[in-house]
Amino acid sequence: MSAFWIRSASIQIGSQSYSMDAGLYFSFEVPFKDSEELENIVFTVYNLSPATRNNIKKGDQVILNAGYEGDIGCLFIGVVNDAKSEKKNTEWVTEISATVALKEWLETNINKTYMPGMDAESIGRDLLNIFGVEVGKVELAENIVYPRGKVCRGKVKDILKRIFVEECGCRMLIRNYQIIISAPNKPISTGIFLSPESGLLEDSGESDATIIATAADDKKSQNDKEEDGKTVHLKCLLNHRIGAGDIISVQSSKRSGVYQVISGVHKGSPDGEWFTELDVKAAGG
Repeated sequence: MSAFWIRSASIQIGSQSYSMDAGLYFSFEVPFKDSEELENIVFTVYNLSPATRNNIKKGDQVILNAGYEGDIGCLFIGVVNDAKSEKKNTEWVTEISATVALKEWLETNINKTYMPGMDAESIGRDLLNIFGVEVGKVELAENIVYPRGKVCRGKVKDILKRIFVEECGCRMLIRNYQIIISAPNKPISTGIFLSPESGLLEDSGESDATIIATAADDKKSQNDKEEDGKTVHLKCLLNHRIGAGDIISVQSSKRSGVYQVISGVHKGSPDGEWFTELDVKAAGG
């Protein structure tokens, strides 16, 4: 990547699409983490027309694409929670709060009983199919069979977390409108290489941090847990390909190795921030 490449981004709100290339000024901050929790983000958009400001409503779809001219990708798909506009000096500033678009079905309550002999993957896929959720990957660390059957009662999110995370020892990750289920140490994607020449801007070294726990953590030794707690904070040019759960290769004056992305944030504005920050840990086997 070159720091001199031209920034490019577009945001769709409802049925209308707006491009930074066409002069619309907006900024964004999109956090991500290796978790089933839904992220809330805020877009700040300047000088929308009165009609556009008044037409933004709760539930409108929001899609953000960003990167560099000739290489942009999706950073966020969600729905509007709230929108507020205020005139500051000579400009109208609109703040749009949005959440990943799976909020409605994750909060839906169900009551369903499965027959004896059903396995976790079949039950999980059935629950996901009921709500029409796009499944990006289902690769269980252990596919448990329920000899007495299983009663699923409560919120869909809680039931899926109990089956996939607590009982099967997997991660459950929500990423760009998809549900991804996999073993905690298995990558979502690979092939990303970060070095000063390819866009690495900052390597802040190791720190002790609290890592999001999975069921498999209970089986680890204290030394393994302490090693897992060591994270590395990196900063690079905005990279839409990087997300939670990815495996990346890093080469800098401080380190050379393979790491798994735990969390991070994409930040951008036309003439200010345009980078991706991420916390990573050494990739397990």
